[in-house]
Amino acid sequence: MPAPSIYVFTGTSGSGRKTVARKVAEGLGWTAVRSCTTRAPRNPANPDGDYHYITPEQFDLWDNEGKFAQTADIDGNRYGILRNELDTMLAGDHTVYLVLNRAGADAIVKLYGDRVVRIFIYVDKTTVRERLETKGTPFNVVERYLDHYTEEVTYRTKCEHVFENVNADRTMELIKQAIHR
Repeated sequence: MPAPSIYVFTGTSGSGRKTVARKVAEGLGWTAVRSCTTRAPRNPANPDGDYHYITPEQFDLWDNEGKFAQTADIDGNRYGILRNELDTMLAGDHTVYLVLNRAGADAIVKLYGDRVVRIFIYVDKTTVRERLETKGTPFNVVERYLDHYTEEVTYRTKCEHVFENVNADRTMELIKQAIHR
């Protein structure tokens, strides 16, 4: 079996999966593959580097041209991983990581098989609410996250590793131990 070269961080919204993924990747020298999205940046004056922000028209064009390895529609926004970007990094012998929902994770497993390891990150619903409210997340967004919780948490049974993220540094250490066994 080939060594995994794609780590997919998935799990419940609001669980800190993106934070944990960054910490693990920094410690292990993994490279992020950014998603394209039609969602507007949360801070338009200073968009984060987590996404390639594109128009819905550009997304549709690239989707029709088969440029995405996977796509997802989430709450009216579209997300996708560019196949060329992912394949270029893999050809360069990079270990890469992605942060995806369950459908995205399944699509990447279907394309890349044994090269993929899914790492499921979760916290309980109360903690999701508390974290989002502490960050000042609008009520309607908090409720949308919680509406998806039950569906999202059931995906853990399909993942190779499952971690409750009570403390991001501790979770990072547990992940590093688990993948180096």
